[in-house]
Amino acid sequence: MPSRRKFLAMTALATGAGLTPLALSRASATTPALELTTYIDGQRFDRTAVLQWEARRLKVAAERLNHHLPAALSAELGTLLDDSAPNVETVARDRQQLADVKLRMGHTELRDRLAADVAVTEPMSVLAAAMDEWSASRTRVDSSLGTAQGFLDWFDGRIEQNDERAMLVANPDHYLINSPRAGAQEVIEVTGGAMLAAQFFIDYTAAAGVPIEEDPLYPIQTSGWARTSDGTKIGAVRHQFRDNPAGGFSAQLTVVFPATLPPRMFTEHQWHLACEFSNWVTGYITSTRA
Repeated sequence: MPSRRKFLAMTALATGAGLTPLALSRASATTPALELTTYIDGQRFDRTAVLQWEARRLKVAAERLNHHLPAALSAELGTLLDDSAPNVETVARDRQQLADVKLRMGHTELRDRLAADVAVTEPMSVLAAAMDEWSASRTRVDSSLGTAQGFLDWFDGRIEQNDERAMLVANPDHYLINSPRAGAQEVIEVTGGAMLAAQFFIDYTAAAGVPIEEDPLYPIQTSGWARTSDGTKIGAVRHQFRDNPAGGFSAQLTVVFPATLPPRMFTEHQWHLACEFSNWVTGYITSTRA
């Protein structure tokens, strides 16, 4: 298992290798600044609040990769006890370095490193989903720039091109996101308030029966079931988008989990959604300025 010094050396090597970052946009004097606003349970949060959540998760993810599982769990518990506001100044750099390490580790090592997690979470997910009752985790992200269709086209393009960097850098809890074909993804991530990583497969081309209502105010959408490796349904997503009259667009993001899971799974996943989609929207806006 690599030491902390080796972990940092790996990130420096990866950064120096010329991997293209998904950078935060930097507005010039003639370019409007991107403003992102998150709404969770009706409460408004600015970008800083989401970055603070991301900063805490970056620390946990680094520990998970850098140490044996008991140490990772210890770090996870530490974040639950730490109420201080973390420093967000290094988040942009840290998210790139963490993604670099995951990419350099590769699929085989990451799967091996997280195999014990998946061996626990997969049967637990199947058991929890057996009653076929679902509860939702919802978050809304508003962007001052871009369009709903433009963002979804960009996002679908990342999946079609199997752009693993764009997927990994969006959230520290993403460990492996691989697209075997257009519209489908293999995901290994720490979902919501879970303590262990889970593996699931999403097919955005097969969404019949997804138990999330369609909102007519959000006419653009993507949806699909989350399944285990043997095809068992363990959750679903329906993300819906609309353009705003004053410019920009809104993303209504919804994931359902088995209703038997602890409430913290649903509340914490609201922040997970806010983090990944804020970073994906930033990547989309950055791409339009390239």
